[in-house]
Amino acid sequence: MRILDRHVLRECGVASALATGAFVFVLVAGNIAQQVIGAVSTGKVDAWQALELVWLLFPTVLPYALPMGVLTGVLMTFGRMGADGEVTAMKSAGLSLWRIALPVWLAVAALALFSAWLNLQAGPDSEDGFQRILVGAAGGNPAGLIIPGKLNRQFKGLLIRAESKEGDVLKGFRLWQLDDKGAIRQTMVAETARLSLSVDANGGSVLRVRLSKARLSARGAQDELDLRPGSFTSADEAVLEFPRDDAGHVAYVKRLRMMTAGELIEAMDKGWQLPPDAPAADKALEVMRLKVQLMFRIATAMSVFSLAMLAVPLAVTVGRAETNVNAAMALGVALGYYLLTSMASWVKVPSLHPEALVLLPNLLVIVIACWLMARASRR
Repeated sequence: MRILDRHVLRECGVASALATGAFVFVLVAGNIAQQVIGAVSTGKVDAWQALELVWLLFPTVLPYALPMGVLTGVLMTFGRMGADGEVTAMKSAGLSLWRIALPVWLAVAALALFSAWLNLQAGPDSEDGFQRILVGAAGGNPAGLIIPGKLNRQFKGLLIRAESKEGDVLKGFRLWQLDDKGAIRQTMVAETARLSLSVDANGGSVLRVRLSKARLSARGAQDELDLRPGSFTSADEAVLEFPRDDAGHVAYVKRLRMMTAGELIEAMDKGWQLPPDAPAADKALEVMRLKVQLMFRIATAMSVFSLAMLAVPLAVTVGRAETNVNAAMALGVALGYYLLTSMASWVKVPSLHPEALVLLPNLLVIVIACWLMARASRR
């Protein structure tokens, strides 16, 4: 018995690992092409940060690749075993289809718990870290907003340009400070510069600019048509601070998909984006959104198990050894499941409890799987 269990587990494990790896590769490659390469080419991140971004992609995409990979692996394994007569031979030895599939389902149940951890903790944390690096907000570093060779206008009252960037160091740095009319009051040119967010003695937010080999020129308050030369200053090292009344331009806002399970539950209790005096109807909608997000992640983790349950009777019934047939079947089943889940999440009426509706596709798949298993066992 143990030999048969190990055989079935090994076959399913290898096929599922290969299929999951293929889906992970497709998802990671797509994100690299869409986000990481663009960030590297524009100078938003350096090579080390790009590697970190790629690493952070894996916990983010794995929860979506696991259900598809396990479904495909189980379909391929039991489809081949059914076509080769292995399932029939095991039944002839007195084993039911339920008993043949039991070790696979137990292993997949453990995998579903791992997927739940990815969905509820590791995945959101990785997505959070990924986005923080992309927007340059990790560690409060506004230098991440500077794209080499382009004029930056994201800091109110300042124009910033850098020829190149190595990590947090901006090279060929230029900064122009503008007055209320948009005229240049001060110009700074430096060989290198570092930007950071800080707090002044009064508790106000400031942008701190640390310059090396700098040259500063300034004009007094005068008519913008006055072309008299201003004052010039040179310094090997200089530190300047500019008051920030628009710190939100560089502040990082965590989105719903980046919140862990604990943060979602805390937001349900204390509120998320609405003020304390918001209308009760608006608060109910916000709590509904948080609940749907939490239950959607739980449903995604459950789908690893429910889809694997469905794969066994489907594969045995069809009994095809061809990989492309099983892969196409897996794709069709997964698309149908995700369509049902998406339809449940479209409900925006709190009284209909969309957070519970999100779980219905999993329950439906399990019921269908049990019915098909009963039919396949009688064959």
